[in-house]
Amino acid sequence: MKNIFLKFTIVLLSLSVLGCSDFLEQEPGSQISIDEQLATKEGILEALAGLYSNVEATLRTSPYTVYADLQGGNIKFSPVASGSRVGQINVPVNLEQVYSFTDTALDSDLDSFYDACYTNVNAANLIIENLDTAANLSAEERDQIHAEALVFRGLMHFMLVQVYAQDFHFSSEVKKGIVYKTESLQEELQYAARATLTETYDAIATDFNTALNLFTETQVLAGPDYSYVNLANAKALLARVYLSQQDWQNAFDLAEDVILTSGVMLTPRADYVASWEQPLAPISETLLELSVRRDTDGSLGGSLAATYGISSSTSYGDFVASQDLLDLYAADDVRKDMFIEASLPTLEGIQQVNRNYYFTKKFQGEPSTPVIRLSEVYLIAAEAAQQLGRTSDALTYLNAIRERANLPALTNATNLEELIFLERRRELAFERHLLFDLKRQGRSINRNDGCIAQTCTLIYPSNFFVLPIPQNNINLNANLIQNEGY
Repeated sequence: MKNIFLKFTIVLLSLSVLGCSDFLEQEPGSQISIDEQLATKEGILEALAGLYSNVEATLRTSPYTVYADLQGGNIKFSPVASGSRVGQINVPVNLEQVYSFTDTALDSDLDSFYDACYTNVNAANLIIENLDTAANLSAEERDQIHAEALVFRGLMHFMLVQVYAQDFHFSSEVKKGIVYKTESLQEELQYAARATLTETYDAIATDFNTALNLFTETQVLAGPDYSYVNLANAKALLARVYLSQQDWQNAFDLAEDVILTSGVMLTPRADYVASWEQPLAPISETLLELSVRRDTDGSLGGSLAATYGISSSTSYGDFVASQDLLDLYAADDVRKDMFIEASLPTLEGIQQVNRNYYFTKKFQGEPSTPVIRLSEVYLIAAEAAQQLGRTSDALTYLNAIRERANLPALTNATNLEELIFLERRRELAFERHLLFDLKRQGRSINRNDGCIAQTCTLIYPSNFFVLPIPQNNINLNANLIQNEGY
């Protein structure tokens, strides 16, 4: 049976959220409570590490990780690599409904994503609620952990509102957001109603802004700083939130702040492709990239290479670039070299023929999971500036990305909104953005190359730019109103 968020018990939450092997291995009757587990610095840090790991898995796992690019038309399917169906091009079973805009509340393709996000929210809330009583934490450590947990709470709600709520362009008078959870489920079930869209975004911004005032110079978990939430990448993520909220001024101000003060620089043109090709190290402009969990023997538990990678002509992921995306790159664009061309047997009718497919270089080897990098921040600044009528600033930040890609700088504002949109599509391909960009700007979906869905075009506005809330959750919460059309 699929997980149901509102039915999680304290023990189940301990198992899935805290990720504590000692807890798992205790004999029946000796299991400690969450309060006991989180009563020490060691327990809090273990819970925080588990939260990082679970958020990474939520971002990485299909169908969510391909959802925005697949629906928007950046990617298509590779042929089956082996077995009796070799060469066939099929829709993976966990995407069949979503891909054709026929997802159902009763058996949604993304219901595990819905549950995972709220599980992570509950984990963040448990950490926050136990910080004041945990032993041996310094004031700086408490503030830092509090800030990181708040950012993850805000980020999970933001991901949910992107998938399950219409945007501010949508014609509905009362725009529904999502249920916003600021308390853990420890004592009794809370059947909260969905906040409005504005209330949801305000709550997300509040969590982020509270975190910004709590960050310290203390790093509480070991590892490279880009693997953990900090002041700079939290500002960058909040700029993303404000852009989606159409709060152009705050989006611009925060994006420009990150560009000017983070100390991170755009990866130079000469290093751009090679930097992505590194099997372990992230691209140098990374602001936040979450490490993938490794097993006790050091082997990788999973990575985006399983989705987008290729290691041989018989071992590769399910997703490749569509010609729709490839055609957007000019001949001199360095990002045109960001693809691995592979000739693969493809079944056409009853014959197998070799066809070329293009795998992204972004996620080969053993990649960690990127969350945000500086290129996106430049493009946030450009779009927000354009919306504010600050054409010079918009051109400055857009041209920084264009010139790095070896494209000519733009000198006038003709069709600037469209050019910024296309630059986001080229630069941020495979990074979970396109559908949400289309929805945010009130654009229709037009999928051409490789589209084998029942419906390849979706005219905006449509109820199906969002997914149904899983029926299990609707059944448990009479206050949880389903999305229109489902």
